[in-house]
Order: sequence, then C-alpha cells, then structure tokens
Amino acid sequence: MVGSKMYNVDLSDTKTKIVLGVAAAGTALALGGALYYMSSSESDTPSGSADTPKKESVTPKEETIPEAPKEPELTPLEEADKRKAVGNGFFKKSDFEGAINCYLEAIDLYPEENPVEKSHCYQNMAAASEKLGKPEDVVKYCSKALVLNQKYIKAIQRRATAYEKLNKYEASIKDWTAVCLIEGPEKSMKSGYMATSDRVLKAYGDEKAKKLMAARVPRLPSHTVINSALDNIHMRDFHTTTKPETLENMGDKLYIQILSDIEKKEYDVVPDKLDKAISEEPAKFLNQLRVLRGIFAWVMADYQTALQNFDAVILDTKSYMRLKVQAHIHRGEVYQAKGDKNRALADYNTAVQLDEDHPDPYLHRAQFYLSIEGLEQAIKDLNKCISLDEEFAAPWTQLVYGQYQMARTMSPSLLDEVFRNLSKMQEKFPNVADVFALYGQVLQDQRQFSAAEEKFQEAQRLSPDNVTYKAHVATLKMMAENNFDAALVLLNEAHEKDPKCDFVLENLGMIYIQKQMYPEALECFKKALELVKTEAEAAHLSALYIGIQCQWEVCDEYNVKPVSLADLQDFSQMMTAPQG
Repeated sequence: MVGSKMYNVDLSDTKTKIVLGVAAAGTALALGGALYYMSSSESDTPSGSADTPKKESVTPKEETIPEAPKEPELTPLEEADKRKAVGNGFFKKSDFEGAINCYLEAIDLYPEENPVEKSHCYQNMAAASEKLGKPEDVVKYCSKALVLNQKYIKAIQRRATAYEKLNKYEASIKDWTAVCLIEGPEKSMKSGYMATSDRVLKAYGDEKAKKLMAARVPRLPSHTVINSALDNIHMRDFHTTTKPETLENMGDKLYIQILSDIEKKEYDVVPDKLDKAISEEPAKFLNQLRVLRGIFAWVMADYQTALQNFDAVILDTKSYMRLKVQAHIHRGEVYQAKGDKNRALADYNTAVQLDEDHPDPYLHRAQFYLSIEGLEQAIKDLNKCISLDEEFAAPWTQLVYGQYQMARTMSPSLLDEVFRNLSKMQEKFPNVADVFALYGQVLQDQRQFSAAEEKFQEAQRLSPDNVTYKAHVATLKMMAENNFDAALVLLNEAHEKDPKCDFVLENLGMIYIQKQMYPEALECFKKALELVKTEAEAAHLSALYIGIQCQWEVCDEYNVKPVSLADLQDFSQMMTAPQG
C-alpha cells in the first residue's frame, strides 16, 4: 500500500480488523484476508526539539460490510411440496422405499387444510407399493387417500386392481362400479373401465357358480323348463304298447304309469316313481327308466345321479341302440352344463355315429354349436335334422334362430330370408307356441313392437302354462312404451302362476332395478339362483346379483346416480334370447 508498511501481525491485536466473506450457496467458504495495521506517525518537527509534542495514534473507523442475503423460510405447504418432489425423484429412479418415506414426510408437513395434496401422496405411496408387489399396502394407502378425497378415481382404480390380485372380487367389483358410475358410461367405455369391470364380474361369477352348484340341493324346476327339455327329444324312443296288466315286475308296471304322468305333465311325482321303479330291478324297461331318471336328474342339476344312469345305459351291452343314442345325447348335455365342452361334443359325435338316421343327435349338436357361435356348423346339422323328420318343430325354430343370428352378425342381406322362413314355419306349425314366440322375439329385436306383441299373445293362447311368453310381453311394455309399471304387473302375474321360472324372476329383478327397488331386485335374483341348472346360468346370475348390490351401495356411499336401462350392456339381448 502506498504510504504505509505491511507487517506480520498477531490476530489478537486490537488494532487489527478481520473481515470474513461468505461465498454463494453451493461453493466453498472463502476467508477474506484483508488485514489492516495502524501504527504511530513519525514527527514532522526537527529532531532534538524538546517541546515538540508527540502525536497520538488515531484508530480508523470500522467499515460496515453487508451480510449475505438469507434464504426466505419455506411455508409448511412449500416444504411438503418439496419433500413430495424428492419422493417423485426417488420413484423415477425405482427407489420405491425411498419414495414412500418422502411421501410420508410430505403428508406430515402438509397443513390440515390441504387434504387433496395429502391424498395424492397416499396414492403415490400405493403406486410405489404396487411396484414392490405389495397389494395389501396398495389397498391400505388407497383407502387412506379416499378418506381424504372420496371420488379420487386413480385411487379407486388402483385399489380395485389390488383387490383383484388378492382374490377379493366383491371389493374389486364395488370399486370398479364406483369408477364407472362416477366417470359415466361413455367415458368408462372409452377408458376400458367397463371392460375391466365385466372381466372381474365374470371371474367372480365363475368362482361363485362352482361353489353354488357344488352345494346345491337338487330340486325340480319350473314345468316350463321340463317341457322345453322333453320337447327336444323324440319320446317315441320310450313309448310302448305293452299293457301294465301283462307285466309281473312292479318296476315295469311303474314305467307305464310314469309315461302317462309325463304325457299329462304331472312332473312332480315322476322323480320318486323313477327311483322306486329302478329299485324294483325291472326286467323289461330298466334302461328306459335309467335314461328318463338321468334326464330328470339333469333338469334338477343333480349331475352325479344323471351321469350314473347314463353311464349304466351306455355300458350295458343289452341296451337298445336308440337308448344308447339318448344316453350319449343327454350325457353330453350334462357335460355341457358343467362347462366341459370337449366331452359334450364327443358324446354328441358318438350319438351321430351310432345312428346317423336319428334326428335328435343332430339337433343337440346344433344347439351346442349355437352356444359357441358356430353358426355355419349348427345350420348344417339343423338342416340334416329336418331332412330326417320334417314334422319335428324344434329344429325348425332353432334353424331360423341361427339364420337370424347370422343375418345380424355377418350378413344383413339374409334378413328377408329369415322373415320368409318365419312365415313358412308359422304356416307349417300353426299349433306350436314356440314358433310364434320366436317370431315375436325377432320382431321385437327389429323394434316392430306391435307385430311382436301379437305373436307373443298367440303363443300365450297356444300354451297358457308357459309364463315366459307373458314375460316377453312385459319387456315390450318396457321397451316400446317405457311403461315399467305395466311390465311389473305382467311379470308378477307370471311369477304367481309359476314361482319356479328363473327367467321370469330375472326379468322381474331387472324391472325392480329400473325402479330403484334394490332389495326387491336382489331377492328376485337370489330366488333365481336357487333354480338354475347350469354353471353358466349360475355364473351369469351371480355376477348380476353382486353387480346390482355394489351399484346400490356405491350410489348411496358416493351420492351418484345409477345407470339407466339404456346403459345396461346386452340387456335387450338377454331379455329376448330364445328359451329352451
């Protein structure tokens, strides 16, 4: 420095001032080494002058150095957002445990007036737990998120998926129902929520059906169901001209009585009589009794008894060929009801091979193909069946039904041919109710409601005991007039006439749903479940039951509106599906 000297000094000297400079954040601290030393000035007077006074040392003024600016303190909300962002960083790096810890810290930091932000953190924790393969934690964190943010779709959706992984189908269905109702039908369809919900419903229905059918107590179903089963076979294979008084064995005599009971449609006494007749070890009609016992066991969903009787006929080398054919046909129906399609088709094929001139195997194999949408093969078999017996009405109705399905799905140009065949069939079988019922269903599906009602009314006239025709008229009232009250009256009348008709009970339940009478709807489905005879029917109704139960609960819990009739997928198809 000009005019002064620089010395090494003791830092403790009071004449020394040290100034420390702090570097900007993110760099090392720096020490400013500005050391200042002040000493006494030399005399300006000549030397030796005694009275020249000695100058006093002067202390310089202290310099004011501005302090580095302090970072502003973060609010709790900002601190929480910061921790959440750090958690997001950990998540992106697949450090899911680290992410969960950061989200937990953020939740603690968020003020109580920020529940939505807290819910987002819980949902992020659920996402991290999902990555870690911990569905139980996913459910826990999503549930916490939903306490804070009830209609948080991401959380409901993620919890639904976790419940499915835990095989908690009912809880999963309820969450998917909530998603669909909150988002609405259109968005749920486009987003795939409805498809996912249907898949979970199907899984639940399949599981529930197996348990239900395994524990089911066999019971005789509606007479409508029994009539339909017997209308699909040639009873001539069981007829006999033998007079009961010419028979000695009580079992053989009972067989003659049973045929009379079946002809008079007095079905309630038939199962017990069949058991008693077989126990008498009849000499003449044992295998006829076994086939009939198997058929009645099948409609009662007593599959074990049905298979035992059909197997006995098939293995008996003394059985008539036509009885073996019937045994294979109906054993195939049992396997089909149990969901064993390969065995079912094998039995139908064997029945055809045993007697290529018997119409019944072709009819039942065609019905099997219709159930798996093998329309072309079904139509081929039905034409063969008709060629073997043109006066057999069942293959005609099934053929036109198959042609109509083909026209709807593959070739609309066939529709004119379908209506021509319906007219021909009506002329050929003017006294067969199912012919008019099918005609009505096709007209209904084409929204020709007035003409359809006329056909159903004629079917009712021809077969007043078949309550399904009245059920179809009820659907017309609903679809054509939006008159749910009139439909409800008709269905209640049908139910009173035949309390065991599951078709009527199911449709009655659907009307109650539209009127938002959920307890009544669930009671109808519960009763129908006790009457179904196949696992497929049980699965369908089980899924319908839990779906409606969940909708009821969700509407109440989330304060949302239920779906309307128009939103119910495949409702019209279900209501108009041909019976039998």
